[in-house]
Amino acid sequence: MVFSRLLLAAANSKAYILGKRKDDKLIVQINTGEVVLCFQIDDEERQISHILDLPENHKRCDGLIFYAKDGKEEKVIGLVEMKSTNIREVVEQIKSTKLHIEDLLRRECGSHCNKLLSRVKWKACIYSYGASDSDKKEQMKDLRRAGFDDVAYFDKVKFDAGPFLRGDLSGKKLSDKLKGKR
Repeated sequence: MVFSRLLLAAANSKAYILGKRKDDKLIVQINTGEVVLCFQIDDEERQISHILDLPENHKRCDGLIFYAKDGKEEKVIGLVEMKSTNIREVVEQIKSTKLHIEDLLRRECGSHCNKLLSRVKWKACIYSYGASDSDKKEQMKDLRRAGFDDVAYFDKVKFDAGPFLRGDLSGKKLSDKLKGKR
């Protein structure tokens, strides 16, 4: 299964995803009763993309965060892309990774797949400090149309994805805020 592959190849206790510049980091502050697993997908050193059967030239995001809370059936899969420039590629990288992971899950989890996948909330986390408000707004709309339940932007000041993954912070609120700006 997808997570079996990820666990065997990339499991560690780090609760963050790194960007190409090592000072770019999206962290997850973990609360009691939560399970958080961060996987660096775009990692040339470990070649995680090959373990997930992603072709060499396939668009993919930088990381995947699995989030679950004790006693809850709902699970969250957050896909993370970190960019300072070329942010127009973000949507394609996140969408193609989601489609690929969903396809792997459908092929590998058998007859219970639809029931299990119905419990997954897909969230997109974009770490950037070079995006305009209009670009952010457009990307958020594109990702919601692609089946993401929520989308949020992060940067060097706002770099904890924990509240977003828990549902305490909504990208919709940010989008509404951006609509008000002209």
